[in-house]
Amino acid sequence: MSLCLPDGYCLDTLGPFYGTENDAKITGHIAKTKNKLSEWCDYGDVMIVDRGFTDIVEVFSDLGYEPQIPVYLPKGQKQHTTKEANEARLVTKVRWTVESYHARLKKWRFFSDRIENQSLPKL
Repeated sequence: MSLCLPDGYCLDTLGPFYGTENDAKITGHIAKTKNKLSEWCDYGDVMIVDRGFTDIVEVFSDLGYEPQIPVYLPKGQKQHTTKEANEARLVTKVRWTVESYHARLKKWRFFSDRIENQSLPKL
């Protein structure tokens, strides 16, 4: 789990986490236990997240942040409205910096595959 700025600078990387935990569960745990997020982010800051974080949107709102997430296409609708498409495109473009950071991190051989439990104390 990473907290990255739009210019590609990474403030923090937390983990590893179990593969059975989804992004929303991990983020909820981090938001409730780590207070660094409140030191780095101000009230009203925008949190750009992907669709894996739909369960955590309320937690971000309760903390005073403005979560931005790509919208789902409603049933029976063939395409998004222009406004919805532009908002989803903006979120995707901004999230590129996070994905780029994760790609750079995975170039290290140790992080490119599964991490065995016996290696955890060395992290």
